[in-house]
Amino acid sequence: MTTRAPDMPEKGRRPGRVAGYEILGIIGTGTIATAYHARQIAMDREVALKILHPRLAADPVFVRAYMAEAQAVSRFHHPHIVQGFDAGESGGYHYFAHEYLPGGSIADRLRRGGDAARFSETRLLTYLRQTTSALKHAWSATIHHGDLNPANLLLDAQRNIKLANLGVPRTAGLRAAGNRNSDASPGFVRAGPDYAAPEQLDNPGLVNAATDIYSLGATFYHISFGVPPFRPPAGGDIAAFRKANPVPAFSLERQEGFSGNYLRLIHDMLACDPARRPADPEALEERLERFHTAPAEESLALRVRQVTAPPSLSSRRRARRSAVSATPPCAIAGERPFSLARRAACAEAGRDMVWMGLACVAAACAAVLGLVLKG
Repeated sequence: MTTRAPDMPEKGRRPGRVAGYEILGIIGTGTIATAYHARQIAMDREVALKILHPRLAADPVFVRAYMAEAQAVSRFHHPHIVQGFDAGESGGYHYFAHEYLPGGSIADRLRRGGDAARFSETRLLTYLRQTTSALKHAWSATIHHGDLNPANLLLDAQRNIKLANLGVPRTAGLRAAGNRNSDASPGFVRAGPDYAAPEQLDNPGLVNAATDIYSLGATFYHISFGVPPFRPPAGGDIAAFRKANPVPAFSLERQEGFSGNYLRLIHDMLACDPARRPADPEALEERLERFHTAPAEESLALRVRQVTAPPSLSSRRRARRSAVSATPPCAIAGERPFSLARRAACAEAGRDMVWMGLACVAAACAAVLGLVLKG
């Protein structure tokens, strides 16, 4: 017999008693649970106590899978994964307790705006390395995240990343795999449409390394530039907008303060074709390692370029290299990656050679004419 979950309290109010915990206040409400600031009485320590929403707690299949994965995640010991402490049921409430991080999330800083929402490339690379390390550790245990976004990147007292909500989306994927009518299932949880991989829009139960890498790229796009990669018109449906406009609003030539290497990495992580993304966490770590060894690169930072003289041949060649790198992450069907941009670059190179040839001919004609006039 399944215990019916009690009605959740209104936002901002405390739930009934959860054995072993003293509720101190509310942190926030998410897709599957409400998080409370609490004290674990036996250990006399502050924790974040997440209590499942009633519609999910009423599904015994979801509850069993969720609790099993909460216990699995609690066995993780990694410097950049939120440490789980306890999971169970008390008074009809299904809960999961993990370490409390008063620094909040990256999403909190983005909402505050101003200096709190500005991150240097050096800081972003640190965060990206830490998150990749956490995902690699989880992937080694065959647990994928499935809902990467700025709200799941928490900060500790030293401003290091702590990855939260591991395990829950994988449970959702298992739930979806066993129920084709997943959208109607009270136990179904999908990745947020702002950060979901394109293949998840039609198959929301799909969770794997490729979808995690895409969501990680979308998350760091948002952190870097202050907005998600897809921005539908006011009141528009984000999922429908993305299906009609699959290419993120991305240009390697207009982003201020970021190196070409960093922009290309985000660009590649946002590829529509999973085969064009970094293949696995090791490949992503290799790309990140290049930032330690690659020579300093000219920043592609100018939004507006003032031209006071005709561009030189070398500057035009640099512009062509940037154009090749700036090919949209979603190539036109039937085209190999970057083939359109390369073809355009080759065409411009051909025009340069024609102009150089004409200049040589003109110079030769002038020389001959000078000799004739002298004679």
